[in-house]
Amino acid sequence: MSSRVAFLRSLLLLLPAVLVACSTPPSDPHAVLDERSGVTLDAVSAPLLFYRIQGNPQSGARDYVTLVAVEQDNAGKYPQLILMYRWSFSFNGYAPQPKQNTGTLVVVADGRELAMEPLDRIPIDLASSKDFFVPNDQAVKYAYLTDFETMRTIAGSHELFVKLPEEEQAPETPFTLWRDGRAALAQLVNQLNGS
Repeated sequence: MSSRVAFLRSLLLLLPAVLVACSTPPSDPHAVLDERSGVTLDAVSAPLLFYRIQGNPQSGARDYVTLVAVEQDNAGKYPQLILMYRWSFSFNGYAPQPKQNTGTLVVVADGRELAMEPLDRIPIDLASSKDFFVPNDQAVKYAYLTDFETMRTIAGSHELFVKLPEEEQAPETPFTLWRDGRAALAQLVNQLNGS
């Protein structure tokens, strides 16, 4: 048997496992106890991650936006929030970190602009950063009040990107979806909103 036939046969044997992995739904949302306030939060199992190239493509520098949806269980009140982390990374060493701005976030879902203004403070203790997907200590962090309808619009969109119109550098340059957490967002909405 030629090596080519053996290779093709091994690929065919792996195909069912690959198809199962591709069709596996995201993990369930997870509950996190906010140690500071005693409030329980339900968070998505995977964030939405967006990027854009910073300046010259050969520089290896990238700007990122991570969006994480959560719901608070606060003494019978259940506000929904989107946490946003703005951060940068360079494959070639130093990447300038983003500066604080007023935090306006525009999510563009199938051409519909969903503009959000940040809360005065983040009402969640982000010390358990793994549970809330905080990328690094230098990330600029914001929180936005939202609702299930907005989260459902984002989760069900086909074309999705974000803009930060108040950034000093390239405010009109959108951030492109890189890691897709829409299925995890839809699962959070369906589980908590009963739809």
